[in-house]
Amino acid sequence: MDAPLPLPGDNRLGCVAADLASQGWSWQPGLLPDTLLAAMRAEIQRLDADATLAPAGIGRDDDFQVDRSIRKTRITWLDGSSAAQLAFAEWAEHWREFLNRTLLLGLFEFEACYAVYPEGGFYDRHLDSFEGAKNRIVSIVVYLNEAWSVDDGGALLVWPEGATDEASPVACIVPEGGGVVFMLSETIPHAVEPTARLRYGIAGWWRVNPAINGLAIPLD
Repeated sequence: MDAPLPLPGDNRLGCVAADLASQGWSWQPGLLPDTLLAAMRAEIQRLDADATLAPAGIGRDDDFQVDRSIRKTRITWLDGSSAAQLAFAEWAEHWREFLNRTLLLGLFEFEACYAVYPEGGFYDRHLDSFEGAKNRIVSIVVYLNEAWSVDDGGALLVWPEGATDEASPVACIVPEGGGVVFMLSETIPHAVEPTARLRYGIAGWWRVNPAINGLAIPLD
């Protein structure tokens, strides 16, 4: 991971910005650089084999719970403890700067976790910004799978802002390795269909800086 990572060209950057502005989400196949894809895939597979990942829950703080009827996946937070994670953080920082410069979103901090869906794993329809917490602004999903097909399941279903529970999704995204999804965290409902085999990825969120009495809170 010593060589500089290739960054997307202006056309790709502009496509993401235009999609977020017009529909609130963007699907970009093959966006993650190949060297970073290989390094992150190897790391998530090793962590999962070592039983490092824990069952993921829903809610936050006192409302946090592990509910297998809503979400069945395993996660571990990225902490910059490897060369691959540091390179991914640098790649994500490029996107933060671009989105702030282009869409004036005020994105301040990034958090991300590895996510493994076991066979039969799923996540019901939800929003990424919890009720009462307006600091997650843009979500990113990065797929680390290899040779994925429609028959493997685990597709990401996406609904438009304001869609009713009865509405059909407007997109069904096959989680191909290297593909990246951007979404507005507070407004775009999405779900993960049951997967037929191990499904590897990264879930991340850019946050704004919370404030008390108009003063920004320093973040570690």
